Amino acid sequence: MADYGSQQIDNPDPNGTDPAAANADAQVPMTDADKALVKKIQSKVKADRKYHEKAFEKMREDMYMARHGRTKEYTDANYTANLCGRHVKQKTASLYAKNPKAVARRRETIDFTVWDENPKSLQLAMQTIQTATTMLAPPTDPATGQPAIDPTTGGPVQPQMPPEYQQAFATAQATLADFQQGMQKRTQIQKLGKTLEILFAQALREQKPVDFKTGAKQLVRRTTVTGVGYVELGFQREYGPRPAMMEKLADFRARLDHLRRLAEETTDPEDQIFPDDPEIAELAASIAALQSEPEVVIREGLIVDFPQSTKVIPDKLCQNLVGFVGARHVTIQYMYTCDEVEEVFGVDLEKGYTGYQQDGKSSEQEDRPATRVEPEEGSSYAPAGKGNGLVCVWKHYDKAAGLVYYIADGYPNWLRPPAAPDVFVEDFWPLYALTFNEVESEEELFPPSDVRLMRDQQMDYNRSRQGMREHRKAARPRWGYANGAIEEEDAKKLATMEPFDATGFNLQAGQKLADVLEPIPVPGVDPNLYETNQLFTDIQMVVGSSEAQFGGTAKATATESSIAANASASSDGSSIDDLDAFLTVVARASGQILLKEMSQEQVMAICGPGAVWPHMTLAEIADEIYLEVEAGSTGKPNQAVEINNWKEMLPFLIQMPGISPNWLARETVRRLDDNADLTEALSADMPSIMAQNGLAQISTGNPATDPNAQGGQGVNNAPKQGSQTAGSGPAFGSNQT
Repeated sequence: MADYGSQQIDNPDPNGTDPAAANADAQVPMTDADKALVKKIQSKVKADRKYHEKAFEKMREDMYMARHGRTKEYTDANYTANLCGRHVKQKTASLYAKNPKAVARRRETIDFTVWDENPKSLQLAMQTIQTATTMLAPPTDPATGQPAIDPTTGGPVQPQMPPEYQQAFATAQATLADFQQGMQKRTQIQKLGKTLEILFAQALREQKPVDFKTGAKQLVRRTTVTGVGYVELGFQREYGPRPAMMEKLADFRARLDHLRRLAEETTDPEDQIFPDDPEIAELAASIAALQSEPEVVIREGLIVDFPQSTKVIPDKLCQNLVGFVGARHVTIQYMYTCDEVEEVFGVDLEKGYTGYQQDGKSSEQEDRPATRVEPEEGSSYAPAGKGNGLVCVWKHYDKAAGLVYYIADGYPNWLRPPAAPDVFVEDFWPLYALTFNEVESEEELFPPSDVRLMRDQQMDYNRSRQGMREHRKAARPRWGYANGAIEEEDAKKLATMEPFDATGFNLQAGQKLADVLEPIPVPGVDPNLYETNQLFTDIQMVVGSSEAQFGGTAKATATESSIAANASASSDGSSIDDLDAFLTVVARASGQILLKEMSQEQVMAICGPGAVWPHMTLAEIADEIYLEVEAGSTGKPNQAVEINNWKEMLPFLIQMPGISPNWLARETVRRLDDNADLTEALSADMPSIMAQNGLAQISTGNPATDPNAQGGQGVNNAPKQGSQTAGSGPAFGSNQT
């Protein structure tokens, strides 16, 4: 969700504040205790990263296997069939079919103190009030029709309610007032929920540069390959950078940050920028580009980020990734250049940091050399030039302290002063993990991935096919000859001949080529030695993918294929449930962030003037409303099941009294996943189309066929063809004629 406001080009911040510069100024006073805390956090993060390094290496091996279909030790020249990649593609397609549809549901509460929520009690209260109103009506003179006059006082007769009705009347009034107050509260909450649904849907549509569907499919693919995937929620505000997140809304913020850094470099005397330096030309070109545009679009809204599996470093005491049970802290690792750090945080790292390679390894890790910026003798920092490696930035969530720390490896100061998390969620850290193969283990935190589970089958298949290739090559025909039987030049011709080549040989008179050459016995190719059906059987038992899903033509009966398909569907169904539960948690946290961060003006601009967006406390945000992803929204088969269940219920519902037709229409359209808007379609006091057609009956002139002679229902009196009784139907259609 975004606010498409425009700012002046020459002053993108009308308040005149530069968040990055203010952030840099705030870091200047660093006490010894602060420096000690920075060093402590750096040591803590490195210890966690070292503890999980074996798991991260397994993830990297699985990523290589899924991409290439082999291990690094298995050479590229050998036969390779990427079964892992095909399985990942098939599972991703079956699990994530479309974007989730979130529904805001009110937490169930008892909103009525007097009314017992029984319709009969409410009806009785209304009848009591109506009766009391009749009793309290001023009596009239039957002869004149004027109000009756009391002969004693000379004024109108004041009606009196019998004492036995006074208590009932007071109770009825209290019941009706309680009903109206409770329903008003529920209506407001329902409108708030509808507003939240619109905002969440808009937020999913505006994710850039990667839209939500692409990012979510990548998340499912990443979880299948590495065993775990993550989603981090954030909020991009109108002014100032959003530190240490990779995704951003599409606007001019990055360009403005880059322009600010160039302007600072060209005006700082310590940088010694000369007129012929490229920074001057880049600054001039950037200013010209901004001046040519009439307005600068700055957006505000929810951000959904998808960190890589190897970039999230849980606490080594964490017991479960889902919810980070037992974790005291969680760290997210980012790789930036020095210029990017200066643009985002307003901090110049030329004073010292640990340089990293592109693969995320530093000089402190074995077998991966990197540039280390060492201090000069006699100075506390080293004047490191840009380009000496990437900067490893850590975003460290400390749950016990309730703070988020931004630090860089090797840099002794804060990148940003410690503060509370940028967004509010109940779980403190807006980071959520998705797993499919969760198992109980006291030794390993990360569950095995599908690629890891089918690793042996993948390599055995490659080796089997490579062995057959070598065997077929060894079984090619070849010939031998006695030494001196033919000339050496002719032997070379024979060895290099192409099919259908005609070559002359120097043979003796009357000598045939068959007399000189003799076939060499070669082993025949036995296909049973390289049979792979048992490998696909193991793959199906391990990850649930059958041979047919890989495009194979197994010699299986229709019954066996149906059983295998049902087993695969059950495996996918379990993963779909995990994915829906994960998206439900993410949607609920997104709703809490939107309720806390979005302003009423933005909400009205996006959702319309009828939107409801009250100011709520954090406790009310956590308890009042939550977003829930509809079950089956991410899987194709569940929609058909839901539609079939609705078809079974519909005949009963239309016969029950008190069921609203408008509600039936909305529920039917929702289950059919149609975007039709019923607001314009519904009209009060309008009969159904079938009823209108029944009223407009054209006479045929023949009493036997005249529809007007068939009664008020017309042709509706005729028996229906193909009608079915309500109830459960057969599992398969009948072919009876």
